[in-house]
Amino acid sequence: MKFLPLGSSSHGNAYLVDDGESVLLIECGVSFRRLGQLVRGAGYSVSRLAGCLVSHEHKDHSRCWDKLLEAGVPVYMSHGTMQALGAEGAVPLAPEVGQDVGAPVEIGSWKVLPFRTFHDAREPVGFLLLGADGDKLAFATDTANLRYRFPGLNLLAIEANYWDVILSRQTRMPEQVVRRIRNSHMEIGTLCGYLSSLPLEDCREIFLLHLSDACSDEAWFVEAVRRCVPPQVRVTVCQKGG
Repeated sequence: MKFLPLGSSSHGNAYLVDDGESVLLIECGVSFRRLGQLVRGAGYSVSRLAGCLVSHEHKDHSRCWDKLLEAGVPVYMSHGTMQALGAEGAVPLAPEVGQDVGAPVEIGSWKVLPFRTFHDAREPVGFLLLGADGDKLAFATDTANLRYRFPGLNLLAIEANYWDVILSRQTRMPEQVVRRIRNSHMEIGTLCGYLSSLPLEDCREIFLLHLSDACSDEAWFVEAVRRCVPPQVRVTVCQKGG
């Protein structure tokens, strides 16, 4: 399985996953024109996509969902995200009411399991993906925490948004913005505590998503994560521009 970041920031998020048989897009938070350029730059085409998964309605994750539908690419999202976007034509992919995890859905050669995340959106979700090659990927962005263990993971793409030490020094940042960040995004210490609890003996690589421009430290984040995961796990920061 290949995980290919095309963009990972509040300016726009998009990622490709390829299991050797089908290619999925996760997030479409850039213009359709820009998305086409990014996808072609990675060696693919929009017409080849088996589908697009959207985690929530914020524009840096969902911007061109309608253009993808017009291009014939199925777009999958939760019921709440569909309502927030007015996304008629999208395919509901979400846990049932009162449940944290939904039933697997087949998209091309993939099996996709949605799970609830913790963000200030209508019904945000993450995705557990099983590819035709047998690899397993968990994807979770824009979430303050997680409570799933994901046994047998080979790849993990997860939010590492801010460091509270830096955030606390942002004296010019409005207090409501600081509160929102703390309540809806994952702090590096929270991430490291979570990773320390996971069974990562089969994991090859962890991708750090959505680092804050103002409140993160890329080198420190990589070093902190390396300290709390097994030595075979590679730690990669997904860059703002892919």
